[in-house]
Amino acid sequence: MIGKVETRVGIFVLLALAVFGYMGFQIGAFRFDRGQYAQYLLFFKDVSGLSRKGDVKIAGVKVGWVENVHLVPNDPTQAEVIVMVSKDYALYSDAYATVRQDGLLGPKYIELNPGDPLLPKLKAGDPLSRPSTEPVSVDELMQQFKKIATNVDEITTSFKDVIGGVEGREQLQSIVDNVQTSVEKLSSVTSVIDKALVRNEDHVDNFMQIGTTFQTGFDKISNVFDRDFNRVATKFESTAGALEDASLQARDGLRSVSSVAEKIDEGRGLLGKLVNEDETYRDLKLAIEGFKNYLTKIDRMQIVFDSHFESMIRKAEGYQWEDSKGFFGMRIYPREDYFYLLQIASSEKGYIKRKFIEKDYFDSQNKPIDTTAIQDRPFNEKEKLDLDDLTRLAFVQDFRKTTVNRDAFKVDFQFGKIYKDIALRFGLFEGTAGAAVDVDIPFGTDKFRWVTSFEAYDFNGRNRRLLPDDRRPHLKWLNKIFILRNIYTTFGADDFASQRNASVFFGAGIRFGDDDIKYFLSSISGVGGTSFAGS
Repeated sequence: MIGKVETRVGIFVLLALAVFGYMGFQIGAFRFDRGQYAQYLLFFKDVSGLSRKGDVKIAGVKVGWVENVHLVPNDPTQAEVIVMVSKDYALYSDAYATVRQDGLLGPKYIELNPGDPLLPKLKAGDPLSRPSTEPVSVDELMQQFKKIATNVDEITTSFKDVIGGVEGREQLQSIVDNVQTSVEKLSSVTSVIDKALVRNEDHVDNFMQIGTTFQTGFDKISNVFDRDFNRVATKFESTAGALEDASLQARDGLRSVSSVAEKIDEGRGLLGKLVNEDETYRDLKLAIEGFKNYLTKIDRMQIVFDSHFESMIRKAEGYQWEDSKGFFGMRIYPREDYFYLLQIASSEKGYIKRKFIEKDYFDSQNKPIDTTAIQDRPFNEKEKLDLDDLTRLAFVQDFRKTTVNRDAFKVDFQFGKIYKDIALRFGLFEGTAGAAVDVDIPFGTDKFRWVTSFEAYDFNGRNRRLLPDDRRPHLKWLNKIFILRNIYTTFGADDFASQRNASVFFGAGIRFGDDDIKYFLSSISGVGGTSFAGS
């Protein structure tokens, strides 16, 4: 019996622990998916009511939680909020946060505005650059309501003091008496005016006689006007003729406008098709949208300029000094996941240009002569030339010529595809076909960057001179270590698979983007404008 009781207690404890664990996962107390979330920093002047494990939402949809809330060490008047946001939702440089409340009595949460997708993305751990919006405090609202109630109370008290008591009632009665007296006086004034009009009826008749005299004078003036009206009418007639001519011209113009309107209404011409045909309108709209999208792609396109040199430590094949190479290239990024590389490569040793000429010989009857045949060889399609060995040497038909161009240039044109920290390239490498892989070694910091590359090109060894039978491909290992954002050092091994041309190299380079060029040009223009204004 005791064993059964202990078994039941143990089962009960296990069930309690299971429920506790389930509830812990449901409320977010235990998480094993933190790697799928990115951390961001928010700053507020007031976070009243916001607690840890609060929701973080975008457009009302939960995308994370509040990790921690504490005061900024250097500024106790500000609160720092650490939030965890799912990596599926990117935040951009103009993103900002707002503290909101779920309903009137619900918990407070953080609403994020991700920002403009055309701007750079924020990395994990970055603070939001735009200021955050604090919630409206209920205490502040109550204080405002208290001030309003106080003002209303003061107004009612003042009104009560004015009309309250015996003196106030007497003043109010006095105001009413004054109004009644004013009405009685206005009535007496109207009675006086009525009596005056009755007494002055004779004067009104005299005034009417004066009006008759005025009418007589007006008739005389009209007679004078009739006498001079003929001259005025002549001038009006000439003016009317000019107006008639103008109206005829206007009528012709209206006819032309009417003709144009008729063509448009019938759907003739570009305007007619735009007005009457929906298909033409849609085509024009699609063309404008396509042009707009093309301009948007150009605006999103990024260009990076790169220039570096490589100085060898061993003498190059067919050259009495150590070789030195220089590269100047431009990378065009239509999108973040692929690019085009256009580059000019130069070599102090130079590049090899080979020329091959094959010669054939014919007799007087235009038949081919076999210069390699011997006398005891059976007769074939070619005529047999019976010569000794010394004479046969004069008919050598192969002619080879090798030319080395010192300080020559080669053009590289490559296409690259980016897969996170790895980029694949293929195309022309120093004028020959090849392929390469670039690895951006992740160090987890922006202050130090190391890119290592492996290139393979010139697969038949065409650029080697002293060893024409060395058909090994040109293999190269290149490393770039960025000391600063735009300056880096290089080292590696060039043509390390060859027999006599392998060498270790060191060098340096500079890299800058189109944003840096725009900033540099704007700085120059600003300095130039200031100098011109000063002069």
